[in-house]
Amino acid sequence: MKGNKVNEVLNRLHLAVPNKRDDKERPPFIPEGVVARRRRMETGEPRRKRERDIELELGDDYVLDLQKYWDIMNLSEKHDKIPEIWEGHNVADYIDPDIMQKLEELEKEEELRAAAGEYDSEPESDDEEMGEIRQLAKAIREKKKLKILQSKEKDTQGPRMPRTAKKVQRKALEDEMRSLGVAVGGDENAHYAVQARLSRSVTRKRKREDSVAPTPVARSRSCSRTPRDVSGLRDAKMVKKTKTMMKKAQRKMNRSGRKGEADRHVFDMKPKHLLSGKRKAGKKDRR
Repeated sequence: MKGNKVNEVLNRLHLAVPNKRDDKERPPFIPEGVVARRRRMETGEPRRKRERDIELELGDDYVLDLQKYWDIMNLSEKHDKIPEIWEGHNVADYIDPDIMQKLEELEKEEELRAAAGEYDSEPESDDEEMGEIRQLAKAIREKKKLKILQSKEKDTQGPRMPRTAKKVQRKALEDEMRSLGVAVGGDENAHYAVQARLSRSVTRKRKREDSVAPTPVARSRSCSRTPRDVSGLRDAKMVKKTKTMMKKAQRKMNRSGRKGEADRHVFDMKPKHLLSGKRKAGKKDRR
């Protein structure tokens, strides 16, 4: 130690010197690999060729091959194309080393079964039930073919007439409405007949006559038009069901507190005229 304060700390220092315990020799430990390397260096043996040496020899043709150092049981599998990990799965988990042996056992078992006649087909039993099923299947196939032919006849490629311009037979219309469950009578004052007369009377020009004061005339019940909210509905049960569906559809709108279906007002939560501009002094630079 050097310095002026050596004498102050000298009493705190102690130099320990080990005493000899016994006469046993304890030389330093040198690994065998180090000793062998020193021996090779003394004899001048060529050292192991490293990857760097191979790279310098080959130059641009050098390709780093780490698989040749793999320590595996079968040396011919070092350069296999099957990866260890594929899409996050270990391939070794899905490989059975005894797969070929199991395959041979299965093939032998199949040969024994085939020799025993296990796979020989039995003659089909043509009982009455099976005959009925086949007859029904044949009728279904024929019906399907007829339906396809009828559909092809309807699907003509010529110019098509609009639905409103086609002439509809009254009997066909009544049959169709009855199939839907709508009661249609054979009355001349039926709703669609009155509608047809009204529509024709609108387009026809009337002769101009002298204006006469209107007189109250009792309107015939048969000429009254069906309300729009019940037109196209089969019976009272269907009308009740549609009203229930309408109320359910309006439930979400009522919860939002809207005035009606046309209420689409978008409220401005941050009006520009109140939140724009700076203050002159102070830490608040906005309103």
